[in-house]
Amino acid sequence: MSQIPLVSANLATVTLESVFYGMFLVLSSASIFFHISRAASSPRTRPRRFAALWGPIFLGSILTTITVTGHWITTVVRLFDAFVNYNGGNSPLEYYSAVWLSSEAAQTSFLIATLVSCDSMLIYRLWIVWNHNYWVVILPMCAELVLCVAGIVAIYLQTQVRGSIFATALTHWVTACYACTFVTNVYSSCGIAYRVWAARQRMNPFSGLNLMDVLVTMVESAAIYTSYTIFFLGTYEAKSNLQFFTIDTLCPMAGIAFMLINVRVGLGWAQRANTDSMPAANDYFGRGGTTHTEMSFAMRPVTVEVPPAVHPSSLDDVERSQDKTDYGLGAGL
Repeated sequence: MSQIPLVSANLATVTLESVFYGMFLVLSSASIFFHISRAASSPRTRPRRFAALWGPIFLGSILTTITVTGHWITTVVRLFDAFVNYNGGNSPLEYYSAVWLSSEAAQTSFLIATLVSCDSMLIYRLWIVWNHNYWVVILPMCAELVLCVAGIVAIYLQTQVRGSIFATALTHWVTACYACTFVTNVYSSCGIAYRVWAARQRMNPFSGLNLMDVLVTMVESAAIYTSYTIFFLGTYEAKSNLQFFTIDTLCPMAGIAFMLINVRVGLGWAQRANTDSMPAANDYFGRGGTTHTEMSFAMRPVTVEVPPAVHPSSLDDVERSQDKTDYGLGAGL
């Protein structure tokens, strides 16, 4: 198989990363809006409302937005350096081949920071959903620690090497970085998905709470990120120039996978707020008559079989399970 031209791969990277960054920016803006809206509508006092806004997930969203934006800006700056500033724009191939340049190191730093931020927030969600169980998060926390160490070493070696990105001194550390983030995402996503599924099984089917949408979003975001990570590892191990495209677009893809969950939970908050306000609206518009909702339920008789005895604590457990799941997935407020 013929090697993909290095300059062509980087030009494709600039184009598609800009598209992915636009998608990420929309999701990030929506996520931040939902956080601020929920904090503003909270019945708490103003100081407590402000303190609740700056939760770990909200701060993680801000940090991820900064790192993904920094990575995209660095990509654009490198484009102008390659075709305008470096040797008068006459040597773009030489520029993109020099992996030891400071701009390349900065781009890699933003990528590692994004991976660390997204993985940390995923581990935090897993910890919250599993009722602050530290035993559950031991494995992803160890993988996260290895990612931090391997990422720093990889960036340092990248500035020292005077050869290809596929140099032996770099290969093992780069592979370790992305193997760790792969393990963290698969393990944490499966743990959260199982907890959401278990909470859904214990819930009253007539409660109106739909956790299956959140479960689907968790699976979809995990599938997007893990498949993209596998794609990068395959291209890197094959020593293909396509890895320049995958490694640079991995940063916004990681941000998109992270923000998808935030936005889905934010939409759940908004839907719940609208549902809570429905009785007041019906009382206002339907005063003096029968509402459409009342008529629809009157025309549909429902037979409910009540067990001989229901222990009140079981219902409390279901409610606490739902609150814990919502708390863990949605911003830790």
